[in-house]
Amino acid sequence: MEKTNKPDSKKIIANLTSLDYVVLAAMHHTDLKTMIKMNALELVESCERFFDCGFMKKMEKEPPIQLKLKIQKWLDSVEYIQYTKNTNESLSFDDKNTIRKIYSKLELRPHDLSELTISGIKFLENKEHEMKEKWDKLLKINKLQDVTNLKKSIDECSILIPLMFTEGIANGKLFSSMFKTMNVGMYEYLSKNSLIHPIFLNYLK
Repeated sequence: MEKTNKPDSKKIIANLTSLDYVVLAAMHHTDLKTMIKMNALELVESCERFFDCGFMKKMEKEPPIQLKLKIQKWLDSVEYIQYTKNTNESLSFDDKNTIRKIYSKLELRPHDLSELTISGIKFLENKEHEMKEKWDKLLKINKLQDVTNLKKSIDECSILIPLMFTEGIANGKLFSSMFKTMNVGMYEYLSKNSLIHPIFLNYLK
């Protein structure tokens, strides 16, 4: 089993963001549509953190044929070509240089594949289990119309809310009903929470 014994591993894991959780899941499930919603530099920097803490590694073996076909189809898609064009136009020279340095550090070429380590998969599975428990708790509290505890519970799990949606655990209609229970605007309320990365707000528009 891989070990997460690098000097800063515990610190990195303790400071993971809501975007990092989304990146980890997207990398594991090859969720390409979620990946292109992210800023390219933020995506690469997040992967760097996972390499540094031992949750991700370069894929050394030949990927399954289904995965190869899926990725090739994606690389040939109009959506990906447009994403590449937009990324090249939006990233600054310094941003592109930072990405190149990270790739060099991780010994990756542009189209090299990465995968989660055993410890990375276990960490993600634990988070997915935690999310499901928190989502079920939110549903129960909302059913009781307990405004105080509903707000408290949403705030407590806010860092996982983006992942709840990208992984399909949360239901948009039910989540929206919780804010009606609290009598507050969902988008306005969540956009003020610094733990919730702006990528999630796209799911509310």
